[in-house]
Amino acid sequence: MAVIGLGNWLLADEGAGLHAIELLRTRITRENVEIAVDLVDAGTPGMNLLHQFDERDKIIFIDAGNCGLEPGQYRRFVPDDVVSIKKSDNFSLHEFDLIKFLEFARQLNPENKTDIVIYGIQAAEIRMSEELSNPVCAALPRLVEDVFIELQQGR
Repeated sequence: MAVIGLGNWLLADEGAGLHAIELLRTRITRENVEIAVDLVDAGTPGMNLLHQFDERDKIIFIDAGNCGLEPGQYRRFVPDDVVSIKKSDNFSLHEFDLIKFLEFARQLNPENKTDIVIYGIQAAEIRMSEELSNPVCAALPRLVEDVFIELQQGR
C-alpha cells in the first residue's frame, strides 16, 4: 500500500498533497503505529508515476485542485466517480491530470487490480509561495486524520 502526495511545494495550495505526506509521516511516527505503507512525495511526477503501481494492492493519492468545493474542503473518491474536464492532450509536468493519467494506466495494464482512492482538496491559492492558504492549512489535519483512519482500517 502507498499514500502518494502530488503537487508543487513552490505554488501555495498546489503543494497540499506534499504537506499532507509530511503530516501523515509525523502522525504515524508519533503514534508509533505499524502500518505497512509507503509514503511517497511524488511532486509533479508525470509518467514516472507508473512504477508506483507495481505490486501494490492499494494507492491513496492526495492532491489539490479545482474540485468544485469551497476552499479547504476535500472529498474522498475513486476514479470512476469523476470525469476530468481538463483540456490536455499530453502528460507533461505542467499539464498533469491525475484522472486522465489513471485512465491511461488502466489502459496500459488492464490486469492491474490496484485499488485507487483519491483525496482531493479544493485549492484557494495557486501562486508563488511555500505557504498554504489559511483554508487549506486548517483543513489538512482533518484530511490526514481521515487517511490515517483508512490506513488503520485497511479499507
